[in-house]
Amino acid sequence: MNKILGFLAIILICSCGMQQQKNTDWTMIYKCDKEGNALTGSKQALVEAIRKGASVKIGWGFKGKKHRIEHLSEPIWIAILDEKEVIAHLDPQVLSSTDWEELTASYKDSTQLVYEWRVVITTKGEFDAIWYDREKHKLSRRFPQNHPISWFIKDMDENAEALPLFSE
Repeated sequence: MNKILGFLAIILICSCGMQQQKNTDWTMIYKCDKEGNALTGSKQALVEAIRKGASVKIGWGFKGKKHRIEHLSEPIWIAILDEKEVIAHLDPQVLSSTDWEELTASYKDSTQLVYEWRVVITTKGEFDAIWYDREKHKLSRRFPQNHPISWFIKDMDENAEALPLFSE
């Protein structure tokens, strides 16, 4: 009986060691200033994490004279350009209006519901936003800008190889 229990314990220990190791908490892997200069981490570490299957979240914000706002979003599409830069598209959405006195948001202004907000963000600190008129099927407004951008990852398979996706 002791031999069977010992054998089962060995199998359990071995099987636990073979499981994929993944970080399950969001960790900042790269942050740049609005000119695209690295403040924390590296673009290469971000590229490797993406290739290892990590989930990605992007954060940015704005500090005005009276108000501050911070955003976090998980992109719907990511591209690695020439193995140096990362671009990410956010999920198109209808934006709410913000009441800065009450610090709330709503869709009270129904005239804005026809506009879809779309954004592409890069590891160079670039943030290109457009408002697309869904009724007229045309661009309504474009607002390219630069921000400090924070890139977070989680669920990266530490044991995976960070091979380029164009590799055979």
